[in-house]
Amino acid sequence: MRGSLTGDNLMKQAARLTAERPFFFLHIRKTAGVSLRGLLANRFPADRILYQAHSASGPQQPGDALFATGHVGFDYAASFPTRPTIFTVLREPMARCISAYDFFQSHSEPFFRTLSTELSADEYAARRRFQERARALGLPRFLAEEETLARYWLANVQTRQLAGSPSSGLHDDDPRLLDAALTNLARIDLAGILERQADTLRLLGRMMGWGPLGPLPYLNRTPRSSHPELDPGSLRILRSWNELDLRLYDEASRLLEQKLAALPSGEDAAELATPIEADGFTPDQPLHGVGWHEREHHEGHWLCWNSAPAATLSLRAATTPRQFQCLLSHVFNEDTLNRLEITLNGRPLRLCKRVAEGGILIESEIPEGAWANGPGRAALTFRCPVMGSPHDLDPSSPDIRQLGFAIARLQLD
Repeated sequence: MRGSLTGDNLMKQAARLTAERPFFFLHIRKTAGVSLRGLLANRFPADRILYQAHSASGPQQPGDALFATGHVGFDYAASFPTRPTIFTVLREPMARCISAYDFFQSHSEPFFRTLSTELSADEYAARRRFQERARALGLPRFLAEEETLARYWLANVQTRQLAGSPSSGLHDDDPRLLDAALTNLARIDLAGILERQADTLRLLGRMMGWGPLGPLPYLNRTPRSSHPELDPGSLRILRSWNELDLRLYDEASRLLEQKLAALPSGEDAAELATPIEADGFTPDQPLHGVGWHEREHHEGHWLCWNSAPAATLSLRAATTPRQFQCLLSHVFNEDTLNRLEITLNGRPLRLCKRVAEGGILIESEIPEGAWANGPGRAALTFRCPVMGSPHDLDPSSPDIRQLGFAIARLQLD
């Protein structure tokens, strides 16, 4: 019927309205939040992002940010000038709890220096003591002898964060916490489940109109556990401390299933593309693609390192370009540069590489047939089999990210 909207059209309209609002990613510790943050933040202009809304030393109010995230409570959403799209991810409570226990023991001194700028003095001291006592005592004695400290970081953390600061005076096992968290859970646009990563990313891509998302890079990994099996006593204590989180997780899983069941049949829309302006693409613009670290501001310019051996970038040009240019500000080593390959719409580019102002300039003619499926849409894939970390080059560097090359500018003419 004329003027009617199909279910798919309604979803597209809802995605457009959702994408126009600010985006609030409520980051719960040890739920792959650092990996998700990199995937999500790159979708927004680099100068409209607030990464650490919880930081004691940085800006905490979102202001005009289009993307804001941090270890804050649900009530932080009220800080935005307009209601944001709210996204969070929950993790199976026992897995999250043990991951946090292991992670808090793994901190290096450079990591603690970073924490000292983010946490309050009391929280920083508590994290220091957590590491010291957990290492000295082992899990069973730590839970028994440092119960107050352990409960603060390990008990019903997800419920307390979703309940928010209005409920901060309640004990960590107070049922009223769960009531508040469940009320707020129903108000979240999407609460993903870490163990359902593919489903979570599919729903998020649909909700935002971004098209397919993922795979998710694994950043900020927790080191391998020093206790391959939990002793029954510790397991029993931790389960009793996380009964509210277990119930919250069950409800979030039910809501995820409900959203999946409501998806229309058919394939997801194509990956959203970044329009190329007259002066080309630079990484301060929204970056639609996967396999990239969070963008960096270096010597007055934005750049973006790849985080995977295959990184993609989806661009849209107004014409049918014939020339490809890409300026790399950095490469990991000469072998990385020599073995780098790039395809455009599945067609390999014949790359000419030379030193230029600001880095390495890569040029190629765009092959015949690259625009066979329509003009202007450029799906680029960068294949980089040689990667490494700054720590490999300098053992004193705390940067253990795997990276190969950094894009500074890209032009299609």
